[in-house]
Amino acid sequence: MPTGLTATGPRLTHRSALLERLVDFEIEPGTEFVVEMLPSGYSLGEEYVSLPRSAQDSENGIILINSVDSVAGVRPRLALLPPFPIIEPSESNSFEYLRSFVAKHHAIGIILLRLGHWAVAIAEDGELVVTKTGSRYVKNQHRKGGQSSNRFRRGREKWIRELFDQAGEVASTRFRDYPGHLEFLSLGGDRVVLGQFLKRVKLPDGIGDRALPNRVSVDQPGRKALDDAVRDAWSYRIYEFSE
Repeated sequence: MPTGLTATGPRLTHRSALLERLVDFEIEPGTEFVVEMLPSGYSLGEEYVSLPRSAQDSENGIILINSVDSVAGVRPRLALLPPFPIIEPSESNSFEYLRSFVAKHHAIGIILLRLGHWAVAIAEDGELVVTKTGSRYVKNQHRKGGQSSNRFRRGREKWIRELFDQAGEVASTRFRDYPGHLEFLSLGGDRVVLGQFLKRVKLPDGIGDRALPNRVSVDQPGRKALDDAVRDAWSYRIYEFSE
C-alpha cells in the first residue's frame, strides 16, 4: 500500500451529500473498494499517519474507504469520522452496510448554552421536531473591586444558577415528554459552561451521560443555531487522501 499520501480536511459533509459521493464511487470505472468500519479504540497503520490526532482516536470510531485497482494497488481514499458511534467492526467490498449505517434513524436531544441564552430541541432523523429557546440575564463584567466586587461575584453565580435551572427544567420536561427513546445528547456552546450545567442539572433517562463527542460551535443559542446544530449532528468529518 502506498505511504506517500497526505490527508486534507476535515470537511464537514452532511449525510445526504455523503450518500451521493458513495454513488460516484460505485460508478468509478475499473476500481473496486474496501470499506472498513472501526469502533472506538482502533489503531491505524502507517498509511494513515497524516491524519490528525483527532482522527487517530475518535470516540465514535472511524470509517476507511480504500480503492483497489491494477495500477495503484490498494490506496486510501477517504477517512470519515461519523456523528454517531460505530458499535461493531466490519469490512466489506460493497457500500451497502455503510449506506445503511449512514441512513439509520436516530433521535437525539440538543442543548445549546451560552451565558445569557439557551436553546433546547429534539431531532429525529435529521429534522427538528421540538424546539424551545430562552434567555436569562447574566452580567459579564464588573470594574470595581472590594466588597462591591464580591457582591457582583455572588450575584453573577446566582444568575448563572438560575440560567442553568431554567434551561434544565425546559430540557428535562421536553425530553421526558418525548414519546420515543432519545439515544444521544448533542451539546453546543462553551465547554466549561456546558460542563458546569451538566453537573448541576440531572437530565431524565441518563441522557446527560450519552453526550456525543462533537460539540457544536454556536455564538448565540436560538432557532438558527438549532438549525445549524441539527445539520451538524447528521454530518461526517471527512479527510481525503492525495499524493
